[in-house]
Amino acid sequence: MRGMTHIAVCLAASIVAAELLGYLLHRLMHSGWIPWFSTSHMKHHMVLYGPLQKQRPSTQYLDATTGEIAIGNIGLEWIIPSIVILPISVAALHLFRVSLTDQAISIGTILLWSFLMFSYLHDRMHIKNFWMGRAPILSHWFVRARRLHDIHHHALNNDGFMDKNFGIGFFAFDRLFGTLAYDSSGFNHLGYAAAQERFRNLHGGTPGSWDAKSAPHQLVTKIGLFEGVLGLVRPRKARKRKDFR
Repeated sequence: MRGMTHIAVCLAASIVAAELLGYLLHRLMHSGWIPWFSTSHMKHHMVLYGPLQKQRPSTQYLDATTGEIAIGNIGLEWIIPSIVILPISVAALHLFRVSLTDQAISIGTILLWSFLMFSYLHDRMHIKNFWMGRAPILSHWFVRARRLHDIHHHALNNDGFMDKNFGIGFFAFDRLFGTLAYDSSGFNHLGYAAAQERFRNLHGGTPGSWDAKSAPHQLVTKIGLFEGVLGLVRPRKARKRKDFR
């Protein structure tokens, strides 16, 4: 019994560590601190599943790593930090005299949980009619988590960065660090224009030119932008059940 309790504690601690690392890495990608990481990740956010696009346009996932170096559909913006974090984690466990068995359990759990949450589950949130949305036990959790992830794609700050809901299946660290948003407020057109300018090279075009050609759902009119600048448009009241499909 003591051995099972020890394993359970090790698994739980490893899952918490995986959630924290995934949250921090995802937040880093949206911070602009390392421009290449942000640009690579924003192909997913600005080209394939943009703030004004449908989040589930197809029964197939639109992969941002197509034509890029990747492991499956995990891009370099995830792989490179993982390669750095992994030996640091092993060294830390060794420093604290954690047994080799516990090290194997911890590292294996962190890798597996990270893949399940930030790759498998994330991708399925963008697939139309995915079975978890209908499963009797899982549907409530999945639909709620998917909606919070939709808000992550929709919420922009004035600098053009998405700054809410960095978790995927669970949002404890969003709550802890003040980045949790339950509702989608009126769309930030100025923030979207800033994102278009910041990530214009994703389409190799000039600022504001690519979206009307390659992503028609993302078109922002000049009238809307001028109204936003002049403060003539009041933010729309938050709608708790906005459909992002």
